[in-house]
Amino acid sequence: MSTVSYQIVFKAKHDFKSEILKILKQSFDDSYIEDYDTTALEDAIQIKYEKSLIKSTKVIVGFEITLFEDLPEIKMLIASINDNLLSSGEIEAVFKFEDLDLFSKLDALHNDLFKIEMRLREAMTFIFIDTYGTDYYDLLRETKVRPHFEGRSNLANKEQKETFLRKRFENEFFHIFFNEYGKLTELKSIKLEDIVSIAETAKNFDEFRNQIIFRGVIKEDYLDFINSIKAEMGILERVRNCFAHNRLLSEDDLTNFERVKEQLLRKIDDFLASLGQEK
Repeated sequence: MSTVSYQIVFKAKHDFKSEILKILKQSFDDSYIEDYDTTALEDAIQIKYEKSLIKSTKVIVGFEITLFEDLPEIKMLIASINDNLLSSGEIEAVFKFEDLDLFSKLDALHNDLFKIEMRLREAMTFIFIDTYGTDYYDLLRETKVRPHFEGRSNLANKEQKETFLRKRFENEFFHIFFNEYGKLTELKSIKLEDIVSIAETAKNFDEFRNQIIFRGVIKEDYLDFINSIKAEMGILERVRNCFAHNRLLSEDDLTNFERVKEQLLRKIDDFLASLGQEK
């Protein structure tokens, strides 16, 4: 069984269940589903609430339609229900909150995003550990990118952040957004206290100078890789936002995602494969 949930603004008060039933019957016919029982269709509709709007004669109605998932035409049927609701002369606005088809689409997107993001984290972790060689839980310290530790203000403390991440087998790359990967070469301004700290720990003047001049990722291969993925990150972020907030992806964004996901995975895999090859 699968439930499709709607909230609708009707233009005026009338027999809402009859109107919805009429639309449901039409949708079954449009989907070429002929073997259905009218009584069963009526039972499939559950009106959850209806409320006349305070400043008009319009009525807001919430209802669910329960469908059998084994219907071979169920995706076509849901699309037809959506179209017929939108085209009804009795309805002013339609909002859909639960949908088998939406969930399956988002679930497929999530599988792709999971593979991409995990490999991205692996690649970036290698780059930054090789760059700094220490402080594995504070790798973004020189960048403008700040991890998103929502609701955990205590993680501004370096030791507490390390404890938190270590126990979860994570680092800061588990707490940034896709659109921030392309900004990992952008460095924050160096402050007087940073210079003082470097001066206190540097063993000699050359080490002091190098830490001032050569900040962040400087290896050419690493910079080339980070720069090569920048264009794709905005598309991934839009997909992630749709998945995170359970809303439909636009056709343009979906087309762009299908276009870039394989080439992005290939870039990451090629980079990871090259790491064992000393140059």
